[in-house]
Amino acid sequence: MALDYDRKDCFIVEGKLALPYSYFAGRVGSTFITTLRDKKKIMGVKCPVCNKVYLPPRQTCERDLTDIRDNWVEVQPTGEVVNFTVVRYDDKHLPRKAPFVMALIKLDGADTPMVHILDGIAPEEVKIGMKVEAVFASSPTNTILDISHFAPKKPEKAFVSERKPAGAKEEEPVISEEEKLLKERRKAMSKKVIITAALAGAATMKNQIPSVPYTPQEFAEEAYKCYKAGAAMVHVHAREDNGMPTHDHKRIKDTHDAIKEKCPDIIVNLSSAVGMGKTPEQRISQIIHVKPEMASLNTNTMNFSIIDRKTGKIFIDFVFENTFTMLQDFGKAMEENGVKPEVEVYDLGGLDNWFLISKQGFFTKPYNFNFVWGVAGGMAFRPDMFMVLKNALPEDSNFTTCGVGIEQFPAVTMSCLVGGHMRVGLEDNIRIPTGELAKGSYEQVEWAVRIAESLGREPATPDEAREIMGLKKR
Repeated sequence: MALDYDRKDCFIVEGKLALPYSYFAGRVGSTFITTLRDKKKIMGVKCPVCNKVYLPPRQTCERDLTDIRDNWVEVQPTGEVVNFTVVRYDDKHLPRKAPFVMALIKLDGADTPMVHILDGIAPEEVKIGMKVEAVFASSPTNTILDISHFAPKKPEKAFVSERKPAGAKEEEPVISEEEKLLKERRKAMSKKVIITAALAGAATMKNQIPSVPYTPQEFAEEAYKCYKAGAAMVHVHAREDNGMPTHDHKRIKDTHDAIKEKCPDIIVNLSSAVGMGKTPEQRISQIIHVKPEMASLNTNTMNFSIIDRKTGKIFIDFVFENTFTMLQDFGKAMEENGVKPEVEVYDLGGLDNWFLISKQGFFTKPYNFNFVWGVAGGMAFRPDMFMVLKNALPEDSNFTTCGVGIEQFPAVTMSCLVGGHMRVGLEDNIRIPTGELAKGSYEQVEWAVRIAESLGREPATPDEAREIMGLKKR
Protein backbone atom coordinates (compact mmCIF):
# COMPACT_ATOMS: atom_id res chain seq x y z
CA MET A 1 0.00 0.00 0.00
CA ALA A 2 1.39 3.40 -0.96
CA LEU A 3 1.82 5.90 1.86
CA ASP A 4 0.84 9.49 1.10
CA TYR A 5 1.89 11.86 3.85
CA ASP A 6 1.13 15.55 3.97
CA ARG A 7 4.14 17.69 4.80
CA LYS A 8 2.48 18.69 8.09
CA ASP A 9 2.48 15.05 9.18
CA CYS A 10 6.24 14.62 8.60
CA PHE A 11 9.10 15.39 10.94
CA ILE A 12 11.48 17.46 8.79
CA VAL A 13 14.90 18.81 9.69
CA GLU A 14 16.06 21.78 7.59
CA GLY A 15 19.80 22.15 7.07
CA LYS A 16 22.76 22.39 4.66
CA LEU A 17 25.28 19.75 3.73
CA ALA A 18 28.79 21.02 2.88
CA LEU A 19 31.48 18.71 1.57
CA PRO A 20 35.09 19.90 1.43
CA TYR A 21 36.87 18.81 -1.74
CA SER A 22 40.05 19.36 -3.74
CA TYR A 23 39.94 19.69 -7.51
CA PHE A 24 43.02 18.97 -9.61
CA ALA A 25 42.95 20.87 -12.90
CA GLY A 26 45.34 18.37 -14.46
CA ARG A 27 48.85 18.94 -15.70
CA VAL A 28 47.80 20.95 -18.74
CA GLY A 29 45.05 22.87 -16.97
CA SER A 30 47.33 23.72 -14.05
CA THR A 31 50.00 25.22 -16.31
CA PHE A 32 47.36 27.19 -18.20
CA ILE A 33 45.74 28.62 -15.03
CA THR A 34 48.96 29.43 -13.15
CA THR A 35 50.51 31.16 -16.18
CA LEU A 36 47.32 33.15 -16.66
CA ARG A 37 47.25 34.10 -12.96
CA ASP A 38 50.94 34.91 -12.46
CA LYS A 39 51.98 36.32 -15.84
CA LYS A 40 48.69 37.39 -17.41
CA LYS A 41 49.58 35.34 -20.47
CA ILE A 42 47.15 33.16 -22.40
CA MET A 43 48.83 29.93 -23.42
CA GLY A 44 47.80 27.32 -25.97
CA VAL A 45 49.42 24.09 -27.10
CA LYS A 46 50.62 23.48 -30.65
CA CYS A 47 50.73 20.17 -32.50
CA PRO A 48 54.16 19.74 -34.13
CA VAL A 49 52.68 17.53 -36.85
CA CYS A 50 49.74 19.56 -38.17
CA ASN A 51 50.66 22.92 -36.51
CA LYS A 52 47.17 23.32 -35.06
CA VAL A 53 47.10 25.54 -31.93
CA TYR A 54 44.55 24.50 -29.32
CA LEU A 55 42.95 26.89 -26.84
CA PRO A 56 41.85 25.90 -24.26
CA PRO A 57 44.91 23.63 -24.19
CA ARG A 58 44.64 19.86 -24.21
CA GLN A 59 46.94 16.86 -23.93
CA THR A 60 46.41 15.29 -27.36
CA CYS A 61 45.89 16.59 -30.89
CA GLU A 62 42.44 15.46 -32.01
CA ARG A 63 43.59 15.34 -35.62
CA ASP A 64 46.61 13.01 -35.43
CA LEU A 65 46.65 11.89 -31.75
CA THR A 66 50.07 13.45 -31.03
CA ASP A 67 50.96 14.14 -27.38
CA ILE A 68 51.15 17.96 -27.32
CA ARG A 69 50.99 18.78 -23.60
CA ASP A 70 54.55 20.20 -23.45
CA ASN A 71 54.44 22.21 -26.68
CA TRP A 72 53.25 25.53 -25.22
CA VAL A 73 52.81 28.69 -27.28
CA GLU A 74 51.52 32.10 -26.27
CA VAL A 75 48.46 33.40 -28.09
CA GLN A 76 47.37 37.00 -28.29
CA PRO A 77 44.81 38.48 -25.86
CA THR A 78 42.89 39.75 -28.89
CA GLY A 79 40.58 37.91 -31.24
CA GLU A 80 37.11 37.83 -32.73
CA VAL A 81 33.66 36.57 -31.84
CA VAL A 82 32.82 33.32 -33.63
CA ASN A 83 29.38 32.91 -32.04
CA PHE A 84 27.52 34.04 -28.94
CA THR A 85 24.42 33.66 -26.82
CA VAL A 86 22.63 35.99 -24.40
CA VAL A 87 21.98 34.59 -20.91
CA ARG A 88 18.64 35.99 -19.76
CA TYR A 89 18.10 34.32 -16.38
CA ASP A 90 19.77 34.66 -12.99
CA ASP A 91 21.34 31.80 -11.09
CA LYS A 92 23.67 31.86 -8.11
CA HIS A 93 26.18 29.74 -10.03
CA LEU A 94 26.46 32.14 -12.97
CA PRO A 95 29.35 34.65 -13.05
CA ARG A 96 27.18 37.68 -13.95
CA LYS A 97 23.69 38.95 -13.40
CA ALA A 98 21.41 38.57 -16.39
CA PRO A 99 21.33 39.66 -19.08
CA PHE A 100 24.93 39.06 -20.18
CA VAL A 101 26.70 37.61 -23.20
CA MET A 102 28.63 34.35 -23.36
CA ALA A 103 30.72 34.29 -26.52
CA LEU A 104 32.76 31.79 -28.47
CA ILE A 105 36.00 33.69 -29.09
CA LYS A 106 38.91 32.67 -31.34
CA LEU A 107 42.04 34.44 -30.18
CA ASP A 108 44.73 35.55 -32.61
CA GLY A 109 47.26 32.75 -32.89
CA ALA A 110 44.81 29.99 -31.93
CA ASP A 111 42.92 27.63 -34.23
CA THR A 112 40.16 26.69 -31.78
CA PRO A 113 37.79 29.05 -29.93
CA MET A 114 37.21 29.40 -26.20
CA VAL A 115 34.03 30.34 -24.31
CA HIS A 116 34.04 33.43 -22.10
CA ILE A 117 32.04 36.43 -20.94
CA LEU A 118 31.72 39.38 -23.31
CA ASP A 119 31.12 42.64 -21.44
CA GLY A 120 31.28 46.36 -22.10
CA ILE A 121 28.69 46.22 -24.86
CA ALA A 122 24.91 45.89 -24.97
CA PRO A 123 23.81 42.36 -25.94
CA GLU A 124 21.86 43.64 -28.94
CA GLU A 125 25.02 45.27 -30.33
CA VAL A 126 27.16 42.11 -30.33
CA LYS A 127 28.00 40.81 -33.80
CA ILE A 128 29.79 37.73 -35.07
CA GLY A 129 33.21 38.73 -36.35
CA MET A 130 33.63 41.72 -34.04
CA LYS A 131 37.11 42.24 -32.62
CA VAL A 132 37.54 41.82 -28.87
CA GLU A 133 40.33 41.86 -26.30
CA ALA A 134 40.87 40.28 -22.90
CA VAL A 135 40.38 42.28 -19.71
CA PHE A 136 42.37 40.67 -16.91
CA ALA A 137 41.08 40.48 -13.33
CA SER A 138 42.53 43.00 -10.87
CA SER A 139 43.15 40.26 -8.29
CA PRO A 140 43.75 36.53 -8.82
CA THR A 141 40.85 34.08 -8.76
CA ASN A 142 42.82 30.91 -9.59
CA THR A 143 40.25 30.16 -12.30
CA ILE A 144 39.58 31.05 -15.91
CA LEU A 145 38.07 34.24 -14.47
CA ASP A 146 41.61 35.58 -14.11
CA ILE A 147 40.45 36.83 -17.47
CA SER A 148 37.62 38.90 -16.03
CA HIS A 149 35.91 39.15 -19.41
CA PHE A 150 36.41 40.18 -23.00
CA ALA A 151 35.43 43.61 -24.28
CA PRO A 152 35.20 45.22 -27.72
CA LYS A 153 38.69 46.02 -28.92
CA LYS A 154 39.52 49.68 -28.76
CA PRO A 155 40.50 51.21 -32.09
CA GLU A 156 44.21 51.78 -32.36
CA LYS A 157 45.31 55.37 -32.41
CA ALA A 158 46.76 56.50 -35.68
CA PHE A 159 50.49 57.08 -35.43
CA VAL A 160 51.93 60.10 -37.18
CA SER A 161 55.66 60.08 -37.55
CA GLU A 162 57.44 63.23 -36.46
CA ARG A 163 59.77 62.84 -39.41
CA LYS A 164 57.02 62.84 -42.02
CA PRO A 165 54.23 65.27 -42.73
CA ALA A 166 50.73 64.09 -41.96
CA GLY A 167 49.24 62.22 -44.90
CA ALA A 168 52.57 61.07 -46.30
CA LYS A 169 52.53 57.54 -47.72
CA GLU A 170 54.19 54.80 -45.73
CA GLU A 171 57.16 53.20 -47.38
CA GLU A 172 56.31 49.81 -48.82
CA PRO A 173 58.39 46.90 -47.53
CA VAL A 174 61.25 45.94 -49.79
CA ILE A 175 60.55 42.69 -51.62
CA SER A 176 63.32 41.01 -53.56
CA GLU A 177 62.86 40.14 -57.21
CA GLU A 178 63.08 36.47 -56.29
CA GLU A 179 60.24 36.84 -53.77
CA LYS A 180 58.13 38.72 -56.32
CA LEU A 181 58.65 36.03 -58.94
CA LEU A 182 57.84 33.29 -56.43
CA LYS A 183 54.64 35.08 -55.36
CA GLU A 184 53.57 35.56 -58.97
CA ARG A 185 54.38 31.94 -59.76
CA ARG A 186 52.30 30.64 -56.86
CA LYS A 187 49.38 32.80 -57.91
CA ALA A 188 49.62 31.55 -61.49
CA MET A 189 49.93 27.91 -60.43
CA SER A 190 46.86 28.15 -58.18
CA LYS A 191 44.78 28.51 -61.36
CA LYS A 192 46.18 25.28 -62.76
CA VAL A 193 44.27 22.04 -62.36
CA ILE A 194 45.96 18.66 -62.79
CA ILE A 195 43.78 16.29 -64.79
CA THR A 196 44.55 12.59 -64.39
CA ALA A 197 43.18 9.85 -66.65
CA ALA A 198 42.77 6.44 -64.98
CA LEU A 199 42.96 4.36 -68.13
CA ALA A 200 41.72 0.90 -67.18
CA GLY A 201 41.68 -0.12 -63.53
CA ALA A 202 41.49 -3.81 -62.68
CA ALA A 203 37.83 -4.48 -63.43
CA THR A 204 36.66 -2.55 -66.53
CA MET A 205 36.51 -4.99 -69.46
CA LYS A 206 36.14 -4.74 -73.23
CA ASN A 207 32.72 -6.40 -73.14
CA GLN A 208 31.60 -3.31 -71.20
CA ILE A 209 33.45 -0.78 -73.31
CA PRO A 210 35.71 -1.80 -76.23
CA SER A 211 38.09 1.15 -75.87
CA VAL A 212 39.52 0.07 -72.50
CA PRO A 213 43.21 -0.80 -73.07
CA TYR A 214 44.78 -4.20 -72.39
CA THR A 215 48.05 -4.30 -74.32
CA PRO A 216 51.03 -1.97 -73.82
CA GLN A 217 50.40 -0.44 -77.23
CA GLU A 218 46.73 0.18 -76.45
CA PHE A 219 47.73 1.87 -73.19
CA ALA A 220 50.22 4.04 -75.07
CA GLU A 221 47.65 5.12 -77.67
CA GLU A 222 45.01 5.93 -75.05
CA ALA A 223 47.52 7.82 -72.88
CA TYR A 224 48.56 9.92 -75.88
CA LYS A 225 44.93 10.79 -76.67
CA CYS A 226 44.39 11.80 -73.04
CA TYR A 227 47.53 13.94 -73.11
CA LYS A 228 46.37 15.72 -76.27
CA ALA A 229 42.96 16.28 -74.64
CA GLY A 230 44.52 17.97 -71.58
CA ALA A 231 45.65 15.28 -69.12
CA ALA A 232 48.96 15.74 -67.32
CA MET A 233 49.03 12.27 -65.75
CA VAL A 234 47.75 8.76 -66.38
CA HIS A 235 47.01 6.19 -63.68
CA VAL A 236 47.76 2.64 -64.80
CA HIS A 237 46.82 -0.91 -63.84
CA ALA A 238 48.67 -3.07 -66.38
CA ARG A 239 46.73 -5.93 -68.00
CA GLU A 240 47.46 -9.20 -69.75
CA ASP A 241 46.25 -9.65 -73.34
CA ASN A 242 43.08 -11.31 -72.00
CA GLY A 243 42.34 -8.29 -69.83
CA MET A 244 43.28 -9.78 -66.48
CA PRO A 245 45.25 -7.50 -64.13
CA THR A 246 48.88 -8.49 -63.72
CA HIS A 247 51.74 -8.12 -61.27
CA ASP A 248 54.30 -9.37 -63.81
CA HIS A 249 57.26 -7.00 -63.74
CA LYS A 250 58.04 -7.26 -67.44
CA ARG A 251 54.45 -6.66 -68.53
CA ILE A 252 54.10 -3.66 -66.23
CA LYS A 253 57.43 -2.18 -67.36
CA ASP A 254 56.54 -2.78 -71.01
CA THR A 255 53.26 -0.92 -70.46
CA HIS A 256 54.99 1.94 -68.62
CA ASP A 257 57.73 2.25 -71.23
CA ALA A 258 55.30 2.11 -74.16
CA ILE A 259 53.39 5.05 -72.68
CA LYS A 260 56.59 7.05 -72.11
CA GLU A 261 57.86 6.29 -75.61
CA LYS A 262 54.62 7.46 -77.21
CA CYS A 263 54.19 10.41 -74.86
CA PRO A 264 57.47 11.34 -73.13
CA ASP A 265 56.08 14.32 -71.21
CA ILE A 266 53.17 12.63 -69.46
CA ILE A 267 53.41 11.50 -65.81
CA VAL A 268 52.77 7.80 -65.22
CA ASN A 269 51.19 6.89 -61.89
CA LEU A 270 51.29 3.12 -61.34
CA SER A 271 48.82 1.33 -59.09
CA SER A 272 50.18 -0.52 -56.06
CA ALA A 273 46.84 -2.32 -55.74
CA VAL A 274 47.44 -4.33 -58.96
CA GLY A 275 44.40 -6.61 -58.58
CA MET A 276 42.56 -8.97 -56.26
CA GLY A 277 44.47 -11.68 -54.43
CA LYS A 278 47.97 -10.26 -54.85
CA THR A 279 50.44 -10.48 -51.96
CA PRO A 280 51.99 -7.36 -50.43
CA GLU A 281 55.34 -8.30 -51.99
CA GLN A 282 53.78 -8.68 -55.44
CA ARG A 283 52.09 -5.31 -55.07
CA ILE A 284 55.13 -3.26 -54.07
CA SER A 285 57.93 -5.09 -55.91
CA GLN A 286 56.66 -3.95 -59.32
CA ILE A 287 56.79 -0.32 -58.15
CA ILE A 288 60.39 -0.75 -57.01
CA HIS A 289 61.27 -2.49 -60.30
CA VAL A 290 59.72 0.07 -62.65
CA LYS A 291 60.23 3.22 -60.52
CA PRO A 292 57.49 5.41 -62.02
CA GLU A 293 57.28 9.06 -61.04
CA MET A 294 54.24 8.38 -58.86
CA ALA A 295 52.34 5.41 -57.44
CA SER A 296 49.15 4.91 -55.45
CA LEU A 297 49.41 4.28 -51.70
CA ASN A 298 46.25 2.88 -50.11
CA THR A 299 45.49 3.70 -46.51
CA ASN A 300 43.01 1.26 -44.99
CA THR A 301 41.71 -2.29 -45.10
CA MET A 302 38.12 -2.18 -46.35
CA ASN A 303 35.32 -3.90 -48.22
CA PHE A 304 35.91 -3.34 -51.92
CA SER A 305 33.02 -4.90 -53.79
CA ILE A 306 30.84 -4.68 -56.87
CA ILE A 307 27.17 -4.33 -55.97
CA ASP A 308 24.13 -3.45 -58.06
CA ARG A 309 23.20 -0.04 -56.71
CA LYS A 310 19.54 -0.43 -57.67
CA THR A 311 18.90 -3.88 -56.23
CA GLY A 312 21.72 -4.35 -53.72
CA LYS A 313 22.73 -7.63 -55.37
CA ILE A 314 26.36 -8.54 -54.65
CA PHE A 315 28.42 -9.55 -57.69
CA ILE A 316 31.94 -9.45 -56.22
CA ASP A 317 32.64 -9.39 -52.48
CA PHE A 318 36.26 -8.64 -51.64
CA VAL A 319 38.25 -7.32 -48.69
CA PHE A 320 41.01 -4.96 -49.83
CA GLU A 321 43.88 -5.45 -47.39
CA ASN A 322 46.01 -2.44 -46.47
CA THR A 323 47.44 -2.92 -43.00
CA PHE A 324 49.46 -0.33 -41.10
CA THR A 325 52.59 -2.37 -41.86
CA MET A 326 51.79 -2.26 -45.58
CA LEU A 327 51.13 1.48 -45.43
CA GLN A 328 54.49 1.90 -43.70
CA ASP A 329 56.49 -0.48 -45.90
CA PHE A 330 54.95 0.64 -49.20
CA GLY A 331 55.40 4.31 -48.29
CA LYS A 332 59.04 3.83 -47.30
CA ALA A 333 59.82 1.82 -50.42
CA MET A 334 58.31 4.49 -52.65
CA GLU A 335 60.14 7.36 -50.99
CA GLU A 336 63.46 5.47 -50.96
CA ASN A 337 63.13 4.73 -54.68
CA GLY A 338 62.19 8.26 -55.70
CA VAL A 339 58.53 7.40 -56.33
CA LYS A 340 56.10 10.03 -55.02
CA PRO A 341 53.14 8.43 -53.22
CA GLU A 342 49.62 9.44 -54.16
CA VAL A 343 47.76 8.72 -50.92
CA GLU A 344 44.37 7.13 -51.65
CA VAL A 345 41.74 8.24 -49.12
CA TYR A 346 38.46 6.30 -49.09
CA ASP A 347 37.22 7.78 -45.81
CA LEU A 348 38.35 9.91 -42.89
CA GLY A 349 39.74 6.85 -41.10
CA GLY A 350 42.16 6.28 -43.97
CA LEU A 351 43.45 9.83 -43.65
CA ASP A 352 43.90 9.35 -39.90
CA ASN A 353 45.86 6.16 -40.63
CA TRP A 354 48.22 8.15 -42.85
CA PHE A 355 48.65 10.76 -40.11
CA LEU A 356 49.70 8.05 -37.65
CA ILE A 357 52.30 6.51 -39.97
CA SER A 358 53.52 9.93 -41.14
CA LYS A 359 54.91 10.55 -37.65
CA GLN A 360 57.81 8.31 -38.64
CA GLY A 361 58.92 11.18 -40.86
CA PHE A 362 59.72 9.45 -44.15
CA PHE A 363 56.98 11.11 -46.25
CA THR A 364 58.30 14.17 -48.08
CA LYS A 365 56.43 17.38 -48.85
CA PRO A 366 54.36 18.29 -50.68
CA TYR A 367 51.93 15.51 -49.83
CA ASN A 368 49.52 14.38 -52.54
CA PHE A 369 46.12 12.91 -51.72
CA ASN A 370 43.32 11.42 -53.81
CA PHE A 371 39.79 11.35 -52.35
CA VAL A 372 38.00 8.27 -53.70
CA TRP A 373 34.18 8.26 -53.73
CA GLY A 374 31.57 5.67 -54.58
CA VAL A 375 33.42 2.40 -53.96
CA ALA A 376 31.06 -0.19 -52.46
CA GLY A 377 32.75 -0.32 -49.07
CA GLY A 378 33.91 3.29 -49.04
CA MET A 379 32.06 6.60 -48.89
CA ALA A 380 29.39 7.83 -51.26
CA PHE A 381 30.12 11.32 -52.56
CA ARG A 382 28.80 14.02 -50.23
CA PRO A 383 29.87 17.66 -50.55
CA ASP A 384 29.95 18.12 -46.77
CA MET A 385 32.26 15.14 -46.30
CA PHE A 386 34.44 16.40 -49.13
CA MET A 387 35.06 19.58 -47.16
CA VAL A 388 35.72 17.59 -43.98
CA LEU A 389 38.50 15.70 -45.78
CA LYS A 390 39.88 18.83 -47.42
CA ASN A 391 39.97 20.74 -44.13
CA ALA A 392 41.67 17.83 -42.35
CA LEU A 393 44.66 17.75 -44.71
CA PRO A 394 48.08 18.77 -43.38
CA GLU A 395 49.88 21.85 -44.62
CA ASP A 396 51.76 21.58 -47.93
CA SER A 397 49.19 19.20 -49.39
CA ASN A 398 47.61 18.81 -52.81
CA PHE A 399 44.40 16.91 -53.37
CA THR A 400 42.62 15.42 -56.32
CA THR A 401 39.47 13.33 -56.41
CA CYS A 402 37.74 10.58 -58.34
CA GLY A 403 34.28 9.07 -58.20
CA VAL A 404 32.93 5.70 -59.28
CA GLY A 405 30.11 5.65 -61.83
CA ILE A 406 27.67 8.55 -61.68
CA GLU A 407 29.62 10.12 -58.81
CA GLN A 408 32.61 10.84 -61.07
CA PHE A 409 31.70 14.21 -62.52
CA PRO A 410 29.98 15.72 -59.45
CA ALA A 411 33.06 14.84 -57.38
CA VAL A 412 35.66 16.20 -59.81
CA THR A 413 33.60 19.35 -60.37
CA MET A 414 33.56 20.09 -56.66
CA SER A 415 37.27 19.37 -56.36
CA CYS A 416 38.04 21.83 -59.13
CA LEU A 417 35.70 24.39 -57.58
CA VAL A 418 37.45 24.36 -54.19
CA GLY A 419 41.02 24.40 -55.51
CA GLY A 420 41.74 20.70 -55.98
CA HIS A 421 42.50 18.56 -59.00
CA MET A 422 40.52 16.08 -61.11
CA ARG A 423 40.72 12.39 -62.03
CA VAL A 424 38.55 10.84 -64.72
CA GLY A 425 38.90 7.72 -66.85
CA LEU A 426 37.43 4.32 -67.65
CA GLU A 427 38.72 2.79 -64.42
CA ASP A 428 36.12 4.79 -62.52
CA ASN A 429 33.28 5.30 -65.00
CA ILE A 430 32.56 4.26 -68.57
CA ARG A 431 30.18 7.08 -69.43
CA ILE A 432 30.24 10.81 -70.08
CA PRO A 433 27.85 13.21 -68.29
CA THR A 434 25.19 12.81 -71.01
CA GLY A 435 24.88 9.13 -70.08
CA GLU A 436 26.42 7.87 -73.32
CA LEU A 437 29.34 5.44 -73.36
CA ALA A 438 32.63 7.31 -73.52
CA LYS A 439 34.70 6.85 -76.66
CA GLY A 440 37.64 6.44 -74.31
CA SER A 441 39.20 8.00 -71.24
CA TYR A 442 40.25 10.89 -73.46
CA GLU A 443 36.63 11.94 -73.99
CA GLN A 444 36.16 12.20 -70.23
CA VAL A 445 39.33 14.31 -70.11
CA GLU A 446 37.74 16.64 -72.67
CA TRP A 447 34.72 17.01 -70.38
CA ALA A 448 36.98 17.69 -67.40
CA VAL A 449 38.75 20.43 -69.35
CA ARG A 450 35.42 22.09 -70.16
CA ILE A 451 34.39 21.98 -66.51
CA ALA A 452 37.72 23.41 -65.36
CA GLU A 453 37.65 26.23 -67.88
CA SER A 454 34.06 27.10 -66.96
CA LEU A 455 35.29 27.50 -63.36
CA GLY A 456 38.15 29.78 -64.37
CA ARG A 457 40.94 27.21 -64.17
CA GLU A 458 43.38 25.93 -66.75
CA PRO A 459 44.65 22.37 -67.31
CA ALA A 460 48.20 22.01 -66.02
CA THR A 461 50.87 20.75 -68.37
CA PRO A 462 52.84 17.70 -67.16
CA ASP A 463 55.77 19.91 -66.13
CA GLU A 464 53.46 22.27 -64.25
CA ALA A 465 51.92 19.25 -62.54
CA ARG A 466 55.41 18.08 -61.55
CA GLU A 467 56.11 21.48 -60.03
CA ILE A 468 52.85 21.42 -58.06
CA MET A 469 53.22 17.83 -56.81
CA GLY A 470 56.98 17.89 -56.18
CA LEU A 471 57.95 15.30 -58.80
CA LYS A 472 61.27 14.81 -60.54
CA LYS A 473 60.92 14.10 -64.24
CA ARG A 474 62.37 10.78 -65.37
